[in-house]
Amino acid sequence: MVALHLSEESRERLGKVMGTTRDIVHYSWIPFILYLGWASTSTKPNFVQLLSPFPSA
Repeated sequence: MVALHLSEESRERLGKVMGTTRDIVHYSWIPFILYLGWASTSTKPNFVQLLSPFPSA
């Protein structure tokens, strides 16, 4: 395995980028899956119907 020799500043910056990337993926995963399900339906409900706790008939 190749070892990267990074300066302390580069390590901190890389750690910050990785942390931000992890947070973005963490908080956008479920909305992305919901969007995929919504996009694949033939009858697309509007936003209010989508968030309503009552089933649509």
